[in-house]
Amino acid sequence: MLTLGALAASAQDIIHLPGGQSIDREFTAMLGTLAGMYIVVSFILAVTRSIQEYRLKSKLIEKGVSDKVVEQFLQPGPKDTRSQIIKWFMILVGLGVGLTIISMTLPLGIHSMAIMSFSIALSFLGYYFFTRKSKD
Repeated sequence: MLTLGALAASAQDIIHLPGGQSIDREFTAMLGTLAGMYIVVSFILAVTRSIQEYRLKSKLIEKGVSDKVVEQFLQPGPKDTRSQIIKWFMILVGLGVGLTIISMTLPLGIHSMAIMSFSIALSFLGYYFFTRKSKD
């Protein structure tokens, strides 16, 4: 609510786009801030996950757990890595296709968000079918 109030109160600072559209500067700054916060938080989570996995593996070795169990924890999961790579590839391809279609259908508007939503949804659908096929 505060963000929408601030957005409505500062209608003077506007960015004019080539197609005659306009965007509020505070809105773009808010989106940039949210994207930056997402990147920082995801980095912190990745580091925390790595530290916790290391501590778990160290505890397993200290407790004298059987070698077979320790090997299973110490071996990286190549299928998980491959799956993550395919997922991000499909998402980025969907974003690229969506942005390409949007650039062909100027001016920007609500249809642009619909195009991006459908293209990302189709990328996730493709990833779903990929994972379903790879499990068989």
